[in-house]
Parts: sequence; structure tokens; C-alpha cells
Amino acid sequence: MVKSWGRMAGGQEVYGCTIGTGRLQATVLTYGATLNRLVWRTAKGPLYVVLGLTSLEAILTHRQLFLGSVVGPFANRISGARMVIDGAPYALTANDGASCLHGGDAGTDIAVWQLADVAPDRVALQLTCPDGAGGFPGPLHLRAAYVLDDEELRLDLSATTDAPTVISLASHAYLNLAGRGTIDGHVLRVPARQLLAVDEHGIPTGVESVGDVALDLRAGVELGDLRRRDHRLVGMLGGLDLPFLPDGAGTRVLAELTLPSAGRSMHLRSDQDCLQVYTGNSLRSSAPGHAGMQYREADGLALEPQRWPDSPNQTWMPSPSLRPRETYATTTSWSFREER
Repeated sequence: MVKSWGRMAGGQEVYGCTIGTGRLQATVLTYGATLNRLVWRTAKGPLYVVLGLTSLEAILTHRQLFLGSVVGPFANRISGARMVIDGAPYALTANDGASCLHGGDAGTDIAVWQLADVAPDRVALQLTCPDGAGGFPGPLHLRAAYVLDDEELRLDLSATTDAPTVISLASHAYLNLAGRGTIDGHVLRVPARQLLAVDEHGIPTGVESVGDVALDLRAGVELGDLRRRDHRLVGMLGGLDLPFLPDGAGTRVLAELTLPSAGRSMHLRSDQDCLQVYTGNSLRSSAPGHAGMQYREADGLALEPQRWPDSPNQTWMPSPSLRPRETYATTTSWSFREER
């Protein structure tokens, strides 16, 4: 089902596409390729398991939360809002202190994508980012496709370019298996032996063992305890906002989120080699979200599979480059289970 959500100031119409006939039902907006709503029909009734606002006006007002949007052309931070490609310098937009965060002022999260395909179980969108938008070379040609199975939602992201550039697209969906309230009581497991330590601006400073920095999530950690932990990397960011480096390669489980009190769990799978874990430290909304909730700090957990933050500037990291005649492609899926 496709429904109008209103118009942008420039006249572009924004649509919401609702898909799913099983236990999951999703609404995806053409604004930001946003996963605005994910309803899980549980034994105790339907739950809104991702955070989202209920009007276009509210979403535009709270753009800084990136609620459910596809962020890019480069997810996370690029230090100094600058980079060099093939010897040529590029100045980007600084929107997080001195850094460019999630594409700056021309991010994919604030673009109106075009509908490419809609079916009862899927919706595909496409977007062309002009050369120089936000300072990024291009044009970039992007595609985002959401596909629903009975209890799994999959997001396929891809990109091509007309000029050498960098690319890292990611979903910024916030999860809450209780359907409301905080993420306290949830348990997060991330099978990662290493993480990227960061400075006070969220810029990576090097690879560390999770054991050496006392942030080992491999056995599962309760999020209320984790986000209040007396730890330098937690305290200086007001909670967790760190890139973990999950073990293995290829499509695999990057994270498991459980709510033991309700017998609910979610497995996140992706082919990416970095997972940003963010406990919603700056979540605050003045407009109501689903179920009438006004979101507050730690009401949702963002698990963002992506390329390494600041990799355009740190040559020791895996390269995030994309060149003409190459295709960038990545897949993320969320699988939900309930003990019955």
C-alpha cells in the first residue's frame, strides 16, 4: 500500500509504502529511504519494534536523530570534514563539531528517493546524488530495497558512481523489543574480539582488544548496566557509541539483542566488517512517536553495520573507495523470534 505523507517545502511529495502480510509489517518512507515503522505481531499483541515519528513535519524537525533512515553517502564520521581522493582534496560539510557525520548537509537521510518497485512483500527505492552534493564526488547512483519474510526484514543497499568517490551506506534504525520505554533490561551480544577506540569526538584512534578495554560483549551484557558503566569510552560519550569489529567475514550474525523478561530476541546479520553500537544517548523528541511515545535518552538501540568510520582519512584502514564500473553492495537483515 502506497500513501502520501505530505510534501517537502520544494513541492516534492513523500510517500509511505506499507509491506508485509506475515508477523512483520513495515512502512518505508521515500524521505531518507526511512524504515519508519516495523510492527511485530507477538503472542501478547502487536509491538512497534523500531522507533519512528508519525508525521513528515515531525521527522523534518527531528532530522538530527536519523530515525530509521539510510545514512550516507558515508555513514558515521569523517574527521575534519575533509578527505583526499587520488591526490585531490575534497571539503565536506561539518555537522558534528569539526566532522562530517552521515553525509553532512546533503546526506541520503534528507533526500526524497524515488519509488522503483512496490510489491506486497517488498519496496525498492533509488536516488542519484549529484556530483559535489555535500562535497562528495559523483554522481552517485543508489538503490535501497526492503524485503519482508514472515519474521525477517532484509535491506539490500547498492551504489555505483561516475567518478572516484567513497561509499558507506547504513540503516540507522533504533530497536526496542519491549515496544516502548527504555532499552534497559535488554541484553546485547556482539561476537567481536576487537573494537575501534575513539577520541572524545568519536574519531577512531586505533584497534583495541575488547578484553583490554573491558568492553567485551561476546557473552551478552545488559544494556542498562553497559550504558552507565564507569568507563572512559562510555562516560565521555554519555553511553555507548562505539564501532565494534565483529569476528569472521561474509554474511553472519553481527549482534543478538534479547529481552529475557518477554522471551523475545532479534538477530542482526550483515556482510559488513564494522558495527556501530549506539545506545541512543542523545535521543529526545518533542513530537509523539508510535504508540504515543515521546522518545527520551536510551529508548532505542541503533546497530549500524557499515565500513570503518573515518576510513577516507586513515589509510591503515580498509579502503572505502568506489570507482566507475564498480558496484558497492551490502545486505543487512533483522530476524525476530519469540519463545512460545
